[in-house]
Amino acid sequence: MGRTIKILVVIIVIGIVGYVGYDQIGKWHTRNLKTALEQEREGWQKKTEKLEEKITSLQEELEQYRGTLVPEEKLFEVFGEEAVVVSPERKEIRCEELEQQITSFFTYLDKKRYGEIYGLEEGTYDLFQQIVKRISEKPPMVTGEMKDISTLISNMAHFYRVLGRKQVELIKEIIKNESEVIETIMATIFILFTSGDRCEEIMKGPLSLKVLNEYAGFFLNTLAGKSYLLRRDSKVRILTSYYCVLVLDKANDETLNRHGIDIRPHIDFLLYEIRNQRGLIHKKQYLAELEGLKKKYQM
Repeated sequence: MGRTIKILVVIIVIGIVGYVGYDQIGKWHTRNLKTALEQEREGWQKKTEKLEEKITSLQEELEQYRGTLVPEEKLFEVFGEEAVVVSPERKEIRCEELEQQITSFFTYLDKKRYGEIYGLEEGTYDLFQQIVKRISEKPPMVTGEMKDISTLISNMAHFYRVLGRKQVELIKEIIKNESEVIETIMATIFILFTSGDRCEEIMKGPLSLKVLNEYAGFFLNTLAGKSYLLRRDSKVRILTSYYCVLVLDKANDETLNRHGIDIRPHIDFLLYEIRNQRGLIHKKQYLAELEGLKKKYQM
């Protein structure tokens, strides 16, 4: 009897130990299986993220490719098939090329009858020269615009005060209708305005770097200037800010940044904005230029 009980106890103990062992092995297997599945899931997730990044990159390249094809016909229409089109990546541009491109652009605008629509006595090129003269003689305030409400209002209405409503509306209409060539013409105007005495004959008294610095400070560092850019199309806003940064860099090199505007936060913000902006034909060149400036101004 006692032996039978002992046998039963041993069997029960073996059963309990077996059950516990089986349960622990099952839990261990489940844990290992769960860990393996989790690792596999993470691996697939990383692969998926890389594929998504690659797809996004390819989509951007495709859009970039399409973007260069769409305006090409427009570029020929505006500047002529024989013209050497100015672009941001071209560092050496002769004054004759700048003059040809500027002349072609305003001839194109005249053919579109902007002058007739807005009642211009002369052509759009003559108006352009008048605008350059006016804004050069009366630059906006870069510091002290918040000292009283009248000063702020005056700065907010700067272009209307200096140019008049009709000219401002014409400029806005041209920017809106000719957006396909806005990158090219802005690059041309920037190079022309920062050429110093080299191409002075093209313009009757082009904007000096000193005056350009005032407008760069206005757009980047004043409430009125920022407000003006926020009301514009994102492409125009980004390109204007980009060339303002380039102007500040040139002003720094020639110790003309009299307002002491720190260029670094504007570089960082522009890098972010341009990376996320679609439809810029020369996006890579803008980013490369800004990356170079970022290294230049690293402390």
